[in-house]
Amino acid sequence: MFTPYASAAGPFIADISVTNSSENLALSARLKGGFTNEIVEIIHSGAPATFTYYIELMRYRSGWTDSSEYSKIIKRTVKYDVLMKEYKFTEVVEEPPLSAKPPSLEKGSISNPPDVPVNLPVAEKTEGDKKTSEKITKDFEELKKWLSGLESIKLAQSKQILPGNKYYISIKADLKTIKLWFPFNYIFFFVSPFVSLWDVTTDWEVSSPFSAD
Repeated sequence: MFTPYASAAGPFIADISVTNSSENLALSARLKGGFTNEIVEIIHSGAPATFTYYIELMRYRSGWTDSSEYSKIIKRTVKYDVLMKEYKFTEVVEEPPLSAKPPSLEKGSISNPPDVPVNLPVAEKTEGDKKTSEKITKDFEELKKWLSGLESIKLAQSKQILPGNKYYISIKADLKTIKLWFPFNYIFFFVSPFVSLWDVTTDWEVSSPFSAD
């Protein structure tokens, strides 16, 4: 599928690439157009913002609906500490065990400073099928990379890519802010009382097709 990125309106997924090593299938991609003046102002007001990525490994099936072989959800949330002038970044990764095939996600119907950076060690914990990690920085440019960049995200094991079949990766993103508290909710109520502060969903984008080596 070819998408005319130059004419895309609003945030969109671009630069999708897939690496199939001897052990794992890995995805890299980037969200573009996600940091408008509006979202930057909302983040700096102290309201949490969440970027959620939905990723599917799809298998072509001639004459049939393509099959979802594996799915992964990556939820990234930023919360700006107005007093400390630092950004707390939290990532929650949700995926089924590699031995189990997840239910298919139907496309289009899935249902949120100082110049010197300060980075703390990443704290991670795993609960069931969810893995959570946290980081802190004072560098907004670094935060933007954390929120919008998907770098070498491990997906299924390479042995799940069966010879004689063609596959592709399908990916979309939801970008949302969480409800503000006083006094910011009071201020924004009079600015736009009937519109959600920020709630955007990108189109599904797909990678080039690939097969087992």
